[in-house]
Amino acid sequence: MEDEFMKKQLVSCVLAAVLTAAAITGCKQPEPAGGQTAQAQDGQTAGNESASEDKGGKAQVITMTFALAENSPHHKAGLEFARLVEEKTNGAYKVEVYPNSALASGNQLEAIQMVQNGSISCGWVSPPVQTAIEPSLNALSIPWLWKDTETIDATLQPGTDVDKELNRLMNAKGYEIIGYAENGYRELTNSVREIRTPADMKNLKFRVIGSPMLLDVFKAMGANPVDLNFGELFTALQQKTVDGQENPISTAIIPQRFYEAQKYLTVWNYSYEPHPLEFNKKLWDSFDPETQEIFRECAAAACTLQKKLAREALEADMQTLRDAGVVITELTDEEKQPFKEIAAAAAEKSIQDYDQALVEALYNANK
Repeated sequence: MEDEFMKKQLVSCVLAAVLTAAAITGCKQPEPAGGQTAQAQDGQTAGNESASEDKGGKAQVITMTFALAENSPHHKAGLEFARLVEEKTNGAYKVEVYPNSALASGNQLEAIQMVQNGSISCGWVSPPVQTAIEPSLNALSIPWLWKDTETIDATLQPGTDVDKELNRLMNAKGYEIIGYAENGYRELTNSVREIRTPADMKNLKFRVIGSPMLLDVFKAMGANPVDLNFGELFTALQQKTVDGQENPISTAIIPQRFYEAQKYLTVWNYSYEPHPLEFNKKLWDSFDPETQEIFRECAAAACTLQKKLAREALEADMQTLRDAGVVITELTDEEKQPFKEIAAAAAEKSIQDYDQALVEALYNANK
């Protein structure tokens, strides 16, 4: 009887140890990328609370999120942002970089909401995804809105009319925009056929970023658009749950290796997507003016680097696609025209519902 009792006691102890270990493992936070290690502090969370300095004088931790992968220009620029912040604040602030929306288990919208509620300090944000919080951000994605790259760079800068209108809207939602990186022009890929005309899109199932306006545009072109979380897209392409998708080449199609499951690429530059660097507004307002200026300077340098890396990579990335056997179709201005006409008609109603001061500022910038 005593032996049986001891066996039961031993089993109970082992089971308790296993359950405790499982609980600890299950609660483990994602680690920041790029070889950085988190500084654990009592009562610390990923966002605003982590920005409160403890009595030991440890660096105040700023968490940074974005949806792109570790081999993307965003990640390299994010690490540069972290380096500059630590250097210029003499170690008073430490930025932890989390690619792939890791703090939100890969969910872009959830990560953006975590910046809003302060669970994450800041991040490069996708406006089409953030339209779930502020619908007027759709105006940035109006098809064929942007005149050229020079106009983009001159317009999407702190202090411009467009920036002021964007911050007016986003401050009310709990964000502060301090700089602009880019996702780039969204191009079209699919696994079924070459696309040169709207008729070629008929009945093809495309994953389209969650903008009601862009979903309407694809429907008007005869496609079957679906909204799907970015983190699930590669698997959906592999399994042919969807036929194709629309994303920039150097920040998404190449880093995410979408071309491994896609045969055709159509370069049409139909929608440009900036990536504002947004801070939680409450956290931002807690910084003194000198600290805010340092963060702005670091953001400007990081955003400039991100755009430089993405644009310089484009030619090599196109060759990577050719080497992978992707059929590349670059539409002429004449070939784009039927797409533009359909898109303009489909987007018109949505545009009327957006904040008109922002729409006017965007149109004025692109005259």
